[in-house]
Amino acid sequence: MAMNPIAFEVVRDIDGFRALRPEWDDLWRRAEGEYFQTFAFCYSSFQAEDADTRRKLHCVVGRRDGRLVALWPLVTFWNTCWKSATPLGPQNRAPSDILVAPEHDVEEIVKSTWRAALKFSGADVIQLWRIRSTSLLYRYAVHENMVRRASEEPTPFAVLQGQQDWEAFCRSRPGRGKSQPSYLRRRLSARGEVSFDIVDANDKRRLSLVDWFVVHKREWAHHKELNSRWVFSESSRRFWNALLSNGSDEAGGFRLCVLTLNDEPLAVSIMATGAGRVYLLAITYDLKHARLSPGTVLVDDCVKWAFDNGLDFDFGPGDQQYKSSWSSGFSYMTTSFLVLPTRWGRAGFAAKQAAKRLPFIAARIAGKRPPEQFPAETTSK
Repeated sequence: MAMNPIAFEVVRDIDGFRALRPEWDDLWRRAEGEYFQTFAFCYSSFQAEDADTRRKLHCVVGRRDGRLVALWPLVTFWNTCWKSATPLGPQNRAPSDILVAPEHDVEEIVKSTWRAALKFSGADVIQLWRIRSTSLLYRYAVHENMVRRASEEPTPFAVLQGQQDWEAFCRSRPGRGKSQPSYLRRRLSARGEVSFDIVDANDKRRLSLVDWFVVHKREWAHHKELNSRWVFSESSRRFWNALLSNGSDEAGGFRLCVLTLNDEPLAVSIMATGAGRVYLLAITYDLKHARLSPGTVLVDDCVKWAFDNGLDFDFGPGDQQYKSSWSSGFSYMTTSFLVLPTRWGRAGFAAKQAAKRLPFIAARIAGKRPPEQFPAETTSK
């Protein structure tokens, strides 16, 4: 049976964007979407933008018979003389995907939404972060366009649904040795009263705990010598504050979790809940108490909360030991890449690559050792 066509429009103003929320929330529930596809996540991202941002809202909306069936919030901006587009989100390489209704022709909806985004944005360059390698968006973006700078990374997750015995499950995890959750918590409890709390939007501690999180995340990044513009920006503080006030306690909500010792914070994490899964978005701890492994204890408590609520646990990308232990080898792949849909975009990319190679070429001509080797480009059509 032929389906009626989809009518696309682009929402560019914040009032029109906010007006989408009832339809957006309904579509998210029907599609069993992920946390980064929620209205709260995307709206909080826009609220966190700097006042002088050059990034303009460009939300692609698709309706069939008046009902919302596809939604992809983007931002567009100019990079010298090339127009760029990227999914609306915090500037920390958050994952993205098109939110699409579970219709019989879902593949055609995704393809049409992708093509509408290309047409209406007029972008020469599209930067996509952490797209699931099995998603329909990945398929159409990669196979229909010129792609450059593609990089893959695994995201580990723990399968908790169906598990009945927490202690037995913990013992089955590889690589923990003597650092089982019960042991780490007993060691910490020897120093005083330990508590794990989930702080909701109305809790008077929320703002101060977000500030604590931001400060200690920056201390941790400095200690690790990580040069992250996002971590050290005021946009990150605005984003976490907005997210934890916009998100609800229902599915798709965002939660701040805190581990305290004698009522003083030791570690703070931020989680999201989705259809059947909990996502760990960010975590940090007090470096002064690093020997007590407060970050690991807090992660253990978060996993236990997911276990008790019958939800799997997504740790986000990374190869930290606690992630590999809890996941026991389970992971999915995501890919980040540039899409160059126009000749002008491809010409600009080629020119930039040539400029980067000039020192290498000059060194070869002069018979000197080149200053650096350039990695091979990943190309796909």
